[in-house]
Amino acid sequence: STRAKIQKQQQNMKQGTSLRFSGRRKRQRPNSSSRAATGAITEVPGPCAAEEAPKLADTLANSLTVHSKWSDTSLRSTTLAEFTTAEPYRHVVLRPFLGDAGLRAVRADLERLDAVEKETDLFRFFQTCDLAPRPSEQTQPAPAASNNKKKKLQRRQSKKRCASDVASSARANPLAQAPALGALAQLFASDHFRSLCQDVTQCGDLAERVDLSAQIYCRGAHLLCHDDVIGTRKLSFIYYLTDPDDEWEAAEGGALELYPDAPGEPPGTPSSIPSKEVLPLADSLAIFLVEPGVSFHAVREIRTERARVSLQGWLHAPSLELTEGFQKRNLATLQQILLGRKPAGSSVAVGSNCSDHGAETSDSKNKKALEAGPRACEESSDGLSADDIAVLQQWLAPEYLDVAHLKAIADRFGDASYALLTNILREDISARLSDALRSADAMDGFAPGAIETPIPQYGAGATAGWQIVGPPHLRRYLCLRTEERSGNCDGTTDGEEGHQQLATLLRQVEAGLFESGAFRKWLKACTQLMPHGAGRLELRRFRPGLDYTVAARSVMAAPEGAELDATLVFVRGDAAAAKHWESEDVGGFESYLAADDADETVEAQEVYRGNEAEGPLVNFPATNNALALVLRDPQTMRFVKYLSRDAPSSRLDIAASFDVDMPTSSSSEEDAPGS
Repeated sequence: STRAKIQKQQQNMKQGTSLRFSGRRKRQRPNSSSRAATGAITEVPGPCAAEEAPKLADTLANSLTVHSKWSDTSLRSTTLAEFTTAEPYRHVVLRPFLGDAGLRAVRADLERLDAVEKETDLFRFFQTCDLAPRPSEQTQPAPAASNNKKKKLQRRQSKKRCASDVASSARANPLAQAPALGALAQLFASDHFRSLCQDVTQCGDLAERVDLSAQIYCRGAHLLCHDDVIGTRKLSFIYYLTDPDDEWEAAEGGALELYPDAPGEPPGTPSSIPSKEVLPLADSLAIFLVEPGVSFHAVREIRTERARVSLQGWLHAPSLELTEGFQKRNLATLQQILLGRKPAGSSVAVGSNCSDHGAETSDSKNKKALEAGPRACEESSDGLSADDIAVLQQWLAPEYLDVAHLKAIADRFGDASYALLTNILREDISARLSDALRSADAMDGFAPGAIETPIPQYGAGATAGWQIVGPPHLRRYLCLRTEERSGNCDGTTDGEEGHQQLATLLRQVEAGLFESGAFRKWLKACTQLMPHGAGRLELRRFRPGLDYTVAARSVMAAPEGAELDATLVFVRGDAAAAKHWESEDVGGFESYLAADDADETVEAQEVYRGNEAEGPLVNFPATNNALALVLRDPQTMRFVKYLSRDAPSSRLDIAASFDVDMPTSSSSEEDAPGS
């Protein structure tokens, strides 16, 4: 029956019979061995499929076109008015775009393609190769009809063609076995489509160039806030290929979030909370202008077991000078992040509790701090005094005051430039913090098994001194602050007992341990590096389904200096939760990495997904009551990966950074070990 077929199709999308949607594999850069088809292949094409495909392509090229309603000039005028007045910035949705038959033909074709998993600090999803027609393909005429003798010869030859030849041809031209999708790609590259876009957006001149690929968002997939500004991109469009027989709902996630300007902040600074969502409804085409510091958007995490499928593309301006808002190019935040420049609106008071470490800019040119072995600093005072021991005993577990244990830590740090110290605080202190975190999570709806709201509660937990920190193209999390501290924050302060208890306990650890001179001397014993000054501290909470930082290098340290990061983490730590954290499937881990010197695109930032030579310098899965010590130079990037709504708890941490002298390298140009 039809219903049975629909259920079978949905089940295939859930289980991922060809895309392997059912779970993430070992963290690695996708390669040929991890490629898989994007949908359920119900029939393996025979050796004649390659011959029949051009015929079907010719038929579809003539029939697959924009829905006839968009030929109405008055409707185009009405749509332009809607586009012009849209908030928070100019955008519009065209539906239906192709019509039911065209939508279903393209969906069926997607099952024939391969996709690879892609993940960076900014996103996680499956993506196909570039589907845009090559310039020669856009103007290629239909092949002339062959005579009967040639046709018979071709049929005989096709029968002898082996399946491997067909597969090789498909790899060379991924659309060879997907005629409907190929026809749609031709449509997106056509004058007709450009004319439609110009009429409904008044965007001005467009080049013939088009970028196009399919993206498949499975459960947990997401795309964080950015503005799309790279190169000559002028118009962004997303064609949604979700199930036409089962309308997508807000509770399933996957909505296109649009971010307004943050009130009272410099131009080009988005608010931490989106003001509008566009659902990925089947056969709808979302269009918006790519504009520096304006077109901030994100894709909310998928919360359903079925896939959100779409075609993402960009139309380009003929030149950089003809891009939208060229005069505001200094606000092109995505491009700035990729090239390592500090974006507008990201200035923060140095030394404030909501400082910029972990979320400033994102160029990394070398790994000197993590590659270099630390040297002993020249100080008149080595070791810990009796008074120092008395202070530290109030907080640290006894083994971390043992001289032999500290020497072993220093040796480990000297070899690797990092160390992870587990069960660092006394058990009674750790237990109180864990209880307070569980209580706060329960109050905010983040406890395991809690019922999720259809739309995330962005203000959850923003109380009792906890405030939302942005801007979201760099970071979003809760920061605990006091009146005398300042920074870029927004939120509420109505106060709740559970959150106040958590705040009080964290401030006690901050004041009693991290701000003490004894702690800095203890850090020297562990690292052979003496911190200069009181350091920069943040008390942070990353909430499931909401919070993250973007890969960035420090803007706080001196250009030739180095920083010693000391990050104390608290999460739900029972055996089941620990397994989730260790897998990194739910995010929440902190990653240190170095980017290439060359200009990068978003996809080029997949460095932390590569092998040991190209991967992260080190990853720290969220571990309860653990202190991570890392030496880094100002150009080494770090980020806390987006915390999935499936995470066992929030991630709570005290993140401190101390200026230290740049150590002299004690080894050759070898990379520090990754995770």
